[in-house]
Amino acid sequence: MTSADYLHTAYLLAKKANSKEIRPNPFVGALIVDATGEIIGEGYHKKAGEAHAEVMAINDAHLKNKDLSSTTLYVTLEPCSHTGKTPPCTNLILEQKIPKVVIGSMDPNPLVSGANILAEAGVQVELCLLPEIEALNSLFIINQMKKRPKYILKSATTLNGKIADRWGNSKWISNEQSRHYVHDVLRNNADAILTTAQTVMKDKATMNIRATNAEAKELNLIIIDRELKVLTPENKNLPIFYDRKESKIYLLTDQEYTNPLPPNVEIIKTNFDAGAIDLSSINEKLLGKNICEILVEAGGKLNASLMKQQLIDELILFICPSLLLDKEAMNVFNDPAFQTIEDKVQLQLIETKQFDNDLLLKYQLI
Repeated sequence: MTSADYLHTAYLLAKKANSKEIRPNPFVGALIVDATGEIIGEGYHKKAGEAHAEVMAINDAHLKNKDLSSTTLYVTLEPCSHTGKTPPCTNLILEQKIPKVVIGSMDPNPLVSGANILAEAGVQVELCLLPEIEALNSLFIINQMKKRPKYILKSATTLNGKIADRWGNSKWISNEQSRHYVHDVLRNNADAILTTAQTVMKDKATMNIRATNAEAKELNLIIIDRELKVLTPENKNLPIFYDRKESKIYLLTDQEYTNPLPPNVEIIKTNFDAGAIDLSSINEKLLGKNICEILVEAGGKLNASLMKQQLIDELILFICPSLLLDKEAMNVFNDPAFQTIEDKVQLQLIETKQFDNDLLLKYQLI
């Protein structure tokens, strides 16, 4: 087996982790391979605050061979060199006298310099960077490099880009299979949904996770509500105010509110520029609440605003086999500003899926 083969095996181990259980940490898998090429230890990071993949692999190897002085450690991410909830993995690697470490991707965290520390201590460090490993940790990379959550914008549209009729009615543009995917995958992977007060009041939506053949699960909800309309008496029975035990509703406003708040509701003060919210002022605060991935479910105005702020990392469109011919029907992006073809937003298609006659197109912004 080549270094890439061993790292791919470690990558498959890393993928076993539940993303929500390891956040804000990355997916990491590790192997210990002896001088004959046999894998004698393996492990992956399973839960934030618990043992890292390298520790798991070394402990596994000790069950078969206590002497690791002629082994190679294959790890999908550069070993950590700082003390967080667990000690630095570089210290353990040096203590075990492992002579060679092969790394599948570099850690974007500026606090990590594990490769240099190991090399300076005499360990042979080999880089074998694999694109699938970097793609697996796209969330972690965005969190670390941009100091903000990853934003995924999801919308279901007609063939001509309409998300609702002129009165805001949108049930249902997409089919049942597509809607199941939204709950089973997109909402289930997200730490919060971002929407507007207008959307939750109009749709009377619960905004939780209703996965197939499972009980409904809570999900944090972030609502742009400058006027704090959802807190008015006539909205006290909105479905979003279900009994929350593990999640919160975060209301984004620039206004003061002195009345008692409903249970599990928190106000976050942020900036509004000409009526449009500026999320850059609260992104680090959201990240501090372990909101690492946000699913945007909103109307054309907010969709366009977030695009213009270059906050959207992935765009997921369910293209559905119908047309709304009314010119006043609502567009997936709705910005009043003049835009030329030279100013178009450029996208890269990264995934497609089909749900009966609905087509899912997943894009990254270039």
